[in-house]
Amino acid sequence: MSPKRQPSSLHKICVSLLSKQLIQALSDEDGQFIEDLMIYMSSATYDTLQVLLNEILGHINLDASTRFSCLQVLLREDVKNLEVGIFPRFYWDKILETIHVKGKGLQYLNMKGVWVRDYPQLLSSLIENLKNLKSLIIPHMPDDSVILSVIKLKNLMKLDISGEACYTSQGIKLLKSESIRILDIGSFGKSALCNDSSNDWQLMAEIIENLPNLHILKTYSFTGQALLYLYNKDSNFKTKLTYLHTTDCNKEVFEAIVQTCPFLENLHLNSPQENVVVNLSALKKLHSLKLTKGDNIELKTYLQTSGHQLQALKLNHSKHSSIDLSELCEYCPYITTLECYQMYLKYTNLNVFFMNLQKVQILYCDITDNVIKSLLINAPFLQSISVGCNLQLTDGDMFRLLAECTLENLEELLLSDARFLTAITVELLAENCPKLKLLGSLISWDITQDEVEALRIIIAISNTDLTLWPI
Repeated sequence: MSPKRQPSSLHKICVSLLSKQLIQALSDEDGQFIEDLMIYMSSATYDTLQVLLNEILGHINLDASTRFSCLQVLLREDVKNLEVGIFPRFYWDKILETIHVKGKGLQYLNMKGVWVRDYPQLLSSLIENLKNLKSLIIPHMPDDSVILSVIKLKNLMKLDISGEACYTSQGIKLLKSESIRILDIGSFGKSALCNDSSNDWQLMAEIIENLPNLHILKTYSFTGQALLYLYNKDSNFKTKLTYLHTTDCNKEVFEAIVQTCPFLENLHLNSPQENVVVNLSALKKLHSLKLTKGDNIELKTYLQTSGHQLQALKLNHSKHSSIDLSELCEYCPYITTLECYQMYLKYTNLNVFFMNLQKVQILYCDITDNVIKSLLINAPFLQSISVGCNLQLTDGDMFRLLAECTLENLEELLLSDARFLTAITVELLAENCPKLKLLGSLISWDITQDEVEALRIIIAISNTDLTLWPI
């Protein structure tokens, strides 16, 4: 039986009640209660204000004027975390001004939902005012003046300036920091960082040099070429990178990665050339690998040697040869996460088990029902499985499956194209999976909307903590 829904905590009930009352009070177009509410909320602790801000600003269907009024009332100098949310253009400069005046204590600021690149002076002034900032998320927004403001933040550890660039090559070269650990920059699949740069790999190399404590370099897809430039310049150069993404990696680039990244733990290789994947054993600390358009024969050779290191394996776009998941059981005994996208998968040896596998995602793969059944049976600690492929599974198959295994740790089961499963399977899984909390996607099953609503009523009456997706 799926678990019972636990009573909401007193904290959650209070947050919900108070946020509703605040929304109601601030829904008045004249704003006549704003001053009174500011006085009333002045005695609240910063963490209370922070929770209320996240609760209210996260309601994208709530009127923007009400959400902005909440920002004015609840933001205070001791609030540490702020996710602004999505606002229309009319509010962008007003939001910047409000944060500038009232958000001086912020340590985390996420501006993804507002396009403030049209207000570089306001944004620069705001950033300079946030002396305690540790995490700043402003994709598509910075120009050179904003970069100049960012480098004045001595405590900044995470910076997201990914997406379309407004800065110049000279401006981004000014990004120097001892504190930045995580940098999100550039656009997926593009080597260009900015429009006026003639050598983007060299530009990225300078950025890496200017950030000596950088651990994670996200989004930019050609980091290997930048490291090759640095390695050719100084063969003793070392980085602290633990994650990188590189495209079209050849042996020379790979050697540069090995020599310059002794701490590398997580690697995304896109379209690696011959003799790269087979030599991944040279990365002694690697425990997470994402491979796009790789050679499956080289992958198998590598996994036979060093698969025991891996905890996560993500494979994309490789249908020219098959992957035997039962071989992964043997080569990667400690794997906890497995993702496959546009692959040809099979499972030939039913006597081997994934004893540590917890999460599986399989999308647009050539796969049979037996492979899915084998995964469910041979991964006793599986918590989540999502399959976005056409399956022919029937209620009878699910009944026999549950007779063979208990699925006692399964929390999420998403079968996006299982047209022969009916409400009987929903009842079977709800009755037999003690931890199951999410089941779907029922829109692609042989089940009517009336049946779904009837099942939801039964779930509600029995106080069962099970969500039938989509809602």
